[in-house]
Amino acid sequence: MNMLITQHGRSIIRRGTSLIEVVVVVVVLGIAVPPSVVVVQEAMLVRTDAVQITRATALAQSLVEHVLADAYSDAPGLGYSALADTNAWLNTPSTGLRARAADTTSLYENLGFSYTIDVTPPHAASGAATGDPGLDLFRTVTVTVTWTRATGGTQSLPISVVVAEL
Repeated sequence: MNMLITQHGRSIIRRGTSLIEVVVVVVVLGIAVPPSVVVVQEAMLVRTDAVQITRATALAQSLVEHVLADAYSDAPGLGYSALADTNAWLNTPSTGLRARAADTTSLYENLGFSYTIDVTPPHAASGAATGDPGLDLFRTVTVTVTWTRATGGTQSLPISVVVAEL
């Protein structure tokens, strides 16, 4: 609908929106928006999983650094020999690795992450135990971080390091 309006001696043409035009716009938006929302939601879930992998990696690396520091420490109750009693090394109140790392790990646990630390018995450089204490100078320590994925299910990230008796 066209209207000619005179204002201060000038002509201004205004065009109103017809009902048909409004209906067409609503139909187009109704068709285009739902698939766009699905695509955006899927991208958000993938991005969330990527962020979680980054967080899990940071937690695992932090714990591996604690493991390495402990394995090569000369402080009482630490060092390579402390790994022989994994339960005491990890869980002793106030001095175990879990207690000492709690400031860091609690942040991640509040975000839904959990972790385990496994220590193998002594083995040789080949990775196999020989039974010879002169050759079985190594242990493999594996830190595994687990979390729930935004896209469903759980995911685990294991990181292993080999420590040696010096």
